[in-house]
Amino acid sequence: MSTLPEDTYRSRIEGCERRLKSQRPVETAMIAAKLLLIAAGIFFLYKIAADANADYILLLGAAILLFAVPAIIHEHFIRKRQFILLVRSLNEMEIQALGHRFVDYADGSGHVDLEHPFSSDLDLFGPRSVFHFLNRTTTWFGSECLADWMSRHPEEDCHEILKARQDAIRELTDRIELRQDVQAYGRQIKDTLQRPNSFPLLMAEPYLVLKNTVLILVIHLLPVCTLTAAGLIFAGLHWGLPLGLLVIQSYINRRTRKSIHRIHLLTSHNARVFKAYSLIIRQIENAQVRSPLLQDMQTRLQAGGQPASRHIRTLSNLASFFELRRSEILHPVLNSLLLWDLHCVLRLEKWKSCYAEKAPDWLLALGEFEALSSFANLHFNFRNWTFPEIEPEGRIFRAEALGHFLIPPEDRISNDFLAEGQGTILVVTGPNMAGKSTFLKTLGVNMVLGLAGAPVCARSCRLSPFKLYTSMKVSDSLDKHLSLFYAELQRLKKILDVIVRGEDVFYLLDEMLKGTNALDRQAGAMALMRQLVGFQAAGVVATHDLELTRLEEELPEKIKNFHFDGFVEEDQLRFDYILKPGKCESFNALALMRRIGIKI
Repeated sequence: MSTLPEDTYRSRIEGCERRLKSQRPVETAMIAAKLLLIAAGIFFLYKIAADANADYILLLGAAILLFAVPAIIHEHFIRKRQFILLVRSLNEMEIQALGHRFVDYADGSGHVDLEHPFSSDLDLFGPRSVFHFLNRTTTWFGSECLADWMSRHPEEDCHEILKARQDAIRELTDRIELRQDVQAYGRQIKDTLQRPNSFPLLMAEPYLVLKNTVLILVIHLLPVCTLTAAGLIFAGLHWGLPLGLLVIQSYINRRTRKSIHRIHLLTSHNARVFKAYSLIIRQIENAQVRSPLLQDMQTRLQAGGQPASRHIRTLSNLASFFELRRSEILHPVLNSLLLWDLHCVLRLEKWKSCYAEKAPDWLLALGEFEALSSFANLHFNFRNWTFPEIEPEGRIFRAEALGHFLIPPEDRISNDFLAEGQGTILVVTGPNMAGKSTFLKTLGVNMVLGLAGAPVCARSCRLSPFKLYTSMKVSDSLDKHLSLFYAELQRLKKILDVIVRGEDVFYLLDEMLKGTNALDRQAGAMALMRQLVGFQAAGVVATHDLELTRLEEELPEKIKNFHFDGFVEEDQLRFDYILKPGKCESFNALALMRRIGIKI
């Protein structure tokens, strides 16, 4: 396999083309065989209509039976072709992703939360977001797991968990066939993300038949009695008995109709979804893996000595039997004669009684695999990224050549960074558009990735499990009647409350108290910073206010100044986006005002 991701993807696309080409003659032959048998059948029908020869009736029956052979073979190759086309499209999308384009995966818009401690400020979710760029999940469970890992604060004992995830991601990085097979099976179903609650609700549905011994006896014995009585009509039995039995069955169906309808709604259209889950889980079960986390995942995908994929495939078959309710002709007949719906419910409930407690963990394991696979895909595409070394005891965030991965490599400027020790504050100054806010987002996004177990966009990184809090994009709220200033105060209060409780917080503050006048803003910001250095939290403050840089002289062990530069060249504003020590000495606000026509 090529070491260059694009070469690998192109090689896999070529492999898909070869596989499609090799099976094309078989498909053509099966189509020809089906057409030939259809033509033969039409010919035999014509002959039967002409002279009613019994030989032609037998030949017609043989043609119908023989038609099933090429039809089944052709259907197999159609499914195989669709799968190959999906795999090819996955590799085509990855080539686009290498060019820093957002491809056709969920963007996590459902996880946008303006009140979250950091996700909204860092653009983690939504169109063209961090999640949108790296997400390769195809099921609701995978999407939820990935979003949860990215938005959850680390636990106190997270060091071993993150190490286990890193090991699993490293192993999956080069398992591209396994990862893409899982994706392709998931992408065969469009509603796996739209119908997330059907399975949990089905598992929680109260038992209708299984716990009712009398009803179980009735649905087994009554149809036998009804059919027997109907057959005995020809032997002289009065028709009133089978009719009465049918009335009893109709009454039972009517009494249970609402519950059955509710259960059918939870299984409706889900036979194919369950089948997709079964195929995905089978890939995970059959994979040869070494990392403890993946091995533990395979152990969880077992029940009663059988793989979970087999049990979910059985559930898929049971759900498909229930789909007979969609037939407006066949279903009323079978349900009236055989109590078909209640038999379907009974079999579903038997499955639930065995596996309802275990099944949620199967799907949770599926989601975890997809989340790991998304990070592994990111690592495969960007091999120069690194896994951070997690420092469980200290308070450190050190990185070399740290960059924001949503910025294309040809435009990205990376910087070294170090924040270490209790109460450390880095004050970043600089002119408009020089990169202060982007730098804060760079720190936050890479911290999110690193503390989820993923690689980060850096040459090297050492990171403690901080709890990240930000105040960067606070806005006023008309529906809550909050001004910009008061909304930001509320945000800062939440951060301060967590810090005062003594938790290990890393905060990112961009232009504090911007909703009030300059004097109050300056006094408030300086007071807050003096207070923050007394706690174990650390953070970065970006500001235009040069007065805040004076705090370095007052508290040199705690506060350090850094800046970004901007300069005018040939009447154009230029920026190098390189973080430098010390405070900024040049600002561009007046130059920008002149450019729009304000005479200064």
